[in-house]
Amino acid sequence: MIVKKREKHKRSLSGIALWVLFLLTAGCASIPREQVPYRPGAILESLTAAVTISIKASQVSTGGHGYLVFQKPDRFHLVILTPFGTTAVETFSSDDRLTILIPSRGEAYTGKFDEVPEESPLRGWRMIRLMAVDKPLYDPMKRGTVEKSDNAAGEITSYYDGAGLLERKVFSGGEEVFFRNYLSVQGVPFPGAIEFTDRNGSRVKVTFGEPEINGPLDEAALVPNLKGIEILPLSSFKGM
Repeated sequence: MIVKKREKHKRSLSGIALWVLFLLTAGCASIPREQVPYRPGAILESLTAAVTISIKASQVSTGGHGYLVFQKPDRFHLVILTPFGTTAVETFSSDDRLTILIPSRGEAYTGKFDEVPEESPLRGWRMIRLMAVDKPLYDPMKRGTVEKSDNAAGEITSYYDGAGLLERKVFSGGEEVFFRNYLSVQGVPFPGAIEFTDRNGSRVKVTFGEPEINGPLDEAALVPNLKGIEILPLSSFKGM
């Protein structure tokens, strides 16, 4: 049964990886999406998309291409590919836990977000979890408004543009999230790029390509396969 589960996991991930490689190489040959009007109240439940990501934190800068699988409220699996299309690093997040898997070294670093040291190259990853939103990104009744709310992390101030699209969220801890380049995917408003910043100057930018929204997800795509992998504390990660 374990072998079958691992084979299923590999099939699910390899299928997504091949899809992403096609998107990254297809270029202008891709067919434009039909722009369906935004549906008020539509919620982002799940996402699969090719991504380009850049991270700047302290004196560390990194980035690359890959794909992202996301499921509401805060589960994601981000894969960064090498220039040859193989997996360089996988990042899994669920609730307050983060796992960094480096297949080529047979190592995985896992722990809570709060365990990431300030000087760690992983510091920028902590902002990725801010991507999760529990409210619609579009509300025509909130055109040009500012809305304040609270959660476990403190106060959040949300800014809506003249069309009623969420354009910025400011957290009391000093973090900000910017939602840019909206498009409509089957009526669900989705930002083509999300940018995160914090009070320490860290910056993470994620640009999405051909997002598939609110479709079924294989559970195996959101759970790290750590069989035969050396497990290390997240605080000990020093980079690639």
